[in-house]
Amino acid sequence: MGVAIWSQRDTIGSALAEMRSMPTAVVGALILLGVVERVSRADILRRLLGATTFAKALTIHDVGAAASKGVPLGGPLATGLRWSIARDAGIATDRFAAALVAYGVATTFVTWMLPFGVLLADVTQGPPTNTDVVMLAVCLVVLGGSTVFWLVVLNSERVTDWAVRSTRRAWSRVSCRMVAARTHDPVAVFLEIRDSLRGMGRRPVGLLALTATAQACGAVILLVALRGVGVGPELGMLEFARVYFVVTLLSSFVPVPGGVGVVEAGLTGALVAAGVDSVMALAGVLVYRLLTYVAPIAVGSVLYVAWRLEARRRSALAQPACARLVIGDDTSVPSASDGWGIGLRDRAGIE
Repeated sequence: MGVAIWSQRDTIGSALAEMRSMPTAVVGALILLGVVERVSRADILRRLLGATTFAKALTIHDVGAAASKGVPLGGPLATGLRWSIARDAGIATDRFAAALVAYGVATTFVTWMLPFGVLLADVTQGPPTNTDVVMLAVCLVVLGGSTVFWLVVLNSERVTDWAVRSTRRAWSRVSCRMVAARTHDPVAVFLEIRDSLRGMGRRPVGLLALTATAQACGAVILLVALRGVGVGPELGMLEFARVYFVVTLLSSFVPVPGGVGVVEAGLTGALVAAGVDSVMALAGVLVYRLLTYVAPIAVGSVLYVAWRLEARRRSALAQPACARLVIGDDTSVPSASDGWGIGLRDRAGIE
C-alpha cells in the first residue's frame, strides 16, 4: 500500500486540493449525511434490542464498528465489546444475541440484494455482458440460498431437535469439567434466541427496508462528494449505483479492517472506468471514506472511553466507604489481646 501511495502521490496531492476547494454548503450536507448514516444504523439496533435508549444503542453499535473497522480481524473483538456494553445496560443475553444475528443477516442480505437490483435494472437498458450475467446469477443463488437456509433453520422442528440434542451433549461434557457451568442452561438460551428470530422473521420487510436505507446513505454520501468536486453528467445515476454497490459487495470479502486500501482503489478505478477524471474520482472517494470509515472509528473510540469512565464512576459509587482507623481512645482500635492490635498500639505510642 505504501508503494501504491508513493507512486500516486501527485494524483493524491491534486485530489486533496480538490477536497479543500469543495463548497461550504456541500461540506455541511456531507456532515449531515454522515450523521444520518450513523443514526440510522444505531436506530436499527435500538429497534432490535427493544428496551434500551438510543444513546446506549449508539454506543453498542459504534464501539463495535470502531473495533471491526480499526482492528485487523476485529469481528470477535467487536462482538465482545458490544456484549459487554449490552450486559452493562441490563440487556438480556438472548435478546442481544438475537438482535446481533438479525442485524448481521439483514446487512448481508441487503449487501447482496442492492447489487442484484441495480444489475437487473442495468441489463434492461441494453444487452448484458458476461460479467453482468455471472454477477446476477451469483447474487440470485446467494439470496435464494440464504432465504431457504433461514426458513429451514427457524421453522424446522427436526433441525431444532438436532440442535438441542447436540447442545445438551456438548454442554454435559463441559459441565463435567466446570462446576460453574452447571448453573447455566444453554438450551433455554438457544430456544429463546430462536423464538426471537422467528418473531423478527415474520416481519422482515421493515428491517430490510431500514437496513437498505442505511446502506443507501453511504451511496448518497459518495455521490454528493463527487458532485461537490465537479463530477457532472459523465457519471449517470445507474452507472454510479452499479459501481458503488458492486464494489461494496466485492470489498466485503477482503480480509482487511474496513476494506482499507482496497475500497479506495476499487471505487476509484471503477469510477475512472466509468468516465470520471481520476483526480475527481479519488477526491470524492477520500471524502466518502473520511465520513464512513475514519469518522466511525473516531466516534466509536470516544464512546468507548465515555462508557469505561461511566462504568468506573458507577463502580466507585457502589463500593462501601472504607472504615477509618483512629488511633487513641476510639474503640475501633483492635484490643490488646490481639497480636496485630498490640503492635499497632505500640507503634502509636499507646501503653
